[in-house]
Amino acid sequence: MDIVVEPHRQTILVQQRWKYDWQILVPVSSWTYDDKKEFHRRADELIWGQWSGKFIVRVEGNSDFATQFTDRDFTVNFDIKWVLSNEHWSVVVRKIPPGDFRTSHVKWGTRTMQLDTEDLILVERVKNGKSYFQYPVAHEFGHAAGNSVYATTHGDEYGSSSPFQLDRSSMMNVGNELRDRHSDYLIQQLNTMVPETSFRIYKVR
Repeated sequence: MDIVVEPHRQTILVQQRWKYDWQILVPVSSWTYDDKKEFHRRADELIWGQWSGKFIVRVEGNSDFATQFTDRDFTVNFDIKWVLSNEHWSVVVRKIPPGDFRTSHVKWGTRTMQLDTEDLILVERVKNGKSYFQYPVAHEFGHAAGNSVYATTHGDEYGSSSPFQLDRSSMMNVGNELRDRHSDYLIQQLNTMVPETSFRIYKVR
């Protein structure tokens, strides 16, 4: 991912470059260019809507930058870009019949992702009689943003081995809410970017 700190706008942009491999599951029709554009547009819109504007970051330290922006809020935004080369992630997208269910996944070590067209549909998951709602593409993006056991020691949170299993409203569980821990990898990377400056999550909206 690319991380761009924009001091005077007080924003931090996290952008991933995705190179798509468009596949189909028979008997659906082949991908048209308009289909591809619409998938990317919708995925980008959902990721922005579910992730952007939620993490508020502050800085501290001895650098001129930290001194100037102490106690100032930086808003984090997340974005994906469709590319044909120089990608961060190779993304297989399968066109599948409406209502079909397939398991999508992200492989951190190889920077590969598998999605399908139903990942853009709001899914209801029922746990202990309570409903939770989630867009699967936003959940999978969370893995690509660093919520992987290989990057931050925590990934999917719905498994029995996760210490966060009961936090079902969490984005990395079966809900759509973000937590401080979901920005761990981002904070790790930010803290390598500006000498004598440390970044921290101030709050999550």
